[in-house]
Amino acid sequence: MPGMPLSPEIVRRITQLASTRRGDLYALCLTCKAFQREAEVRLYDALLFSEPQKAHQACRTIIEHERLALLVHTFWFAQESRRPLPLGQPFWLSIRSALNRMHNLECLVLFDSSFSNTWVFDPAQIRFQLREAKLRFTWDVPLVRFLEMQPKLRLLATYDNLNDSMSVGLLPGRLPVLEVFDGTFMVGMQLVHSPLTHMQLIVDREHEVMEQVLDLLPQLSGVHKTLRGLSILDLPEELASKSLRIISNACPVLRHVGLIPFPVTNVRFFYFLTLEFIRPKISLRFQRHKIHDSLMRLHYLRSIQLDISRWNPPPGVPAQRALAAELKVFCPTIKHVAFWIHGTRFRWHFSNDWRSQVDAHLYPQMDPMWNSA
Repeated sequence: MPGMPLSPEIVRRITQLASTRRGDLYALCLTCKAFQREAEVRLYDALLFSEPQKAHQACRTIIEHERLALLVHTFWFAQESRRPLPLGQPFWLSIRSALNRMHNLECLVLFDSSFSNTWVFDPAQIRFQLREAKLRFTWDVPLVRFLEMQPKLRLLATYDNLNDSMSVGLLPGRLPVLEVFDGTFMVGMQLVHSPLTHMQLIVDREHEVMEQVLDLLPQLSGVHKTLRGLSILDLPEELASKSLRIISNACPVLRHVGLIPFPVTNVRFFYFLTLEFIRPKISLRFQRHKIHDSLMRLHYLRSIQLDISRWNPPPGVPAQRALAAELKVFCPTIKHVAFWIHGTRFRWHFSNDWRSQVDAHLYPQMDPMWNSA
């Protein structure tokens, strides 16, 4: 006697409870057709891989089964090894074929450690419309033409080879809803025609002429109405005050700015005599007035990150507290101040008084503070 068919709501509920463990979803696929359909929707919704062999197998499955390819909304491949092995052409051919079949893809994270396979992005064959893309590829013609065919893209992160960043440019208006960008400075300057709300830019001192940084920064005025968070990494100390002045003029409604090197002009030692002994004391004299002048123009600023790695000796907790209080004098809206000393972040928060938190073994590029303002 055939059993009573399960209600779709019951099947959906059971599958939802099992979705936290992929092994349970695999087991449900073998139970009956009703469970298989629901379980496959959750199994193939997000495919995340760090091992090339598993990614290759998944791509072959997607290529052979169009029904499963249409279920994929997120595809992620990034090798975790610090020295990733080179991947042969068969692997990248399978990636290209899978991309051509995942018509409903919305989020793509794809890293190519060799920077030599942008040919996998074929705008003539790709039909999906991404909302998020994180790509480690050379910034060249195939990649740029692919991005120009993604008008729904809202988040773009590029980790690219900078040799050709200035020779290939995006056409203005091709990313009409882009809100978040994380990548190199030169590429970011090509995106100021989009309604960006948050930007993180990396200055490459080997490939970029430092004078270009100051020449291009005024272009940020193109996003002055929308930009809320701005982070510039690896900014040379000698450009800090000039860069912040340009930023404050171009984008006066910023809520967050960083990572600004806090310059030190000189350190002089003097001694003062007490009745009992001579105690050494350090008096640090900083060229801070230019930084303060720029902060006075940022009437909406809530948070700032400063790099004090070059200070010798590094300021302790009482000195950091005094520096945070000093910044608030010139910019009363500031609530959060983060001081970076190499891989350690000293985060200060003001709520009637200053309180601090220390976070070690971090990297500024991975700090989400710029994207939460």
